Amino acid sequence: MRINTTYSAMYFDRLFKETYPNTVAYLEKISNNKELSRDLAQEAYLKVWQKLDLLPETPEEKQRYILIIARNCFLDHLKLALKEKKQHDAYTVVYLGASQPQSAALNQMEVKEQQQIIDHTINTHEETARRYYLLNREEGFTYKEIALMEGVSEKTVERYIGRVLRSLRASIASIFFIW
Repeated sequence: MRINTTYSAMYFDRLFKETYPNTVAYLEKISNNKELSRDLAQEAYLKVWQKLDLLPETPEEKQRYILIIARNCFLDHLKLALKEKKQHDAYTVVYLGASQPQSAALNQMEVKEQQQIIDHTINTHEETARRYYLLNREEGFTYKEIALMEGVSEKTVERYIGRVLRSLRASIASIFFIW
């Protein structure tokens, strides 16, 4: 649906007023957090504004489209929160024994040694496999996104990352004596 730019603001304003309460209610239902729901709704409507020309014709389809965008914003929020929690938990484990200086120093040395083994294992792979692995694990790109960026198939990306993961499992198993 093409919208003349002179009418875009009025069109969006009317759309916002008609659909905002339902969008916030939906987000509140799936998140159980009123404040977060409002924030995510604002983010969703920013994306709607950016894709205003792509909106469906009927009011029901428009509402459904907006709810899908809102749900995706919520899922993105969850992914980010999970990533931050993992990072926080990793730091907590490393510094858990901070009240016991010997234990903390030993733990820190073990973590550093393990990280060196992991880095060495990753660096033994060819540049392509290393790059794909780091894009996926460090930068958070999906296999599909990496494939599009690199101009290769998704299976190729999966194969390269799989090689790195297999060798990492073997290295980590030797660290922890897992057979």
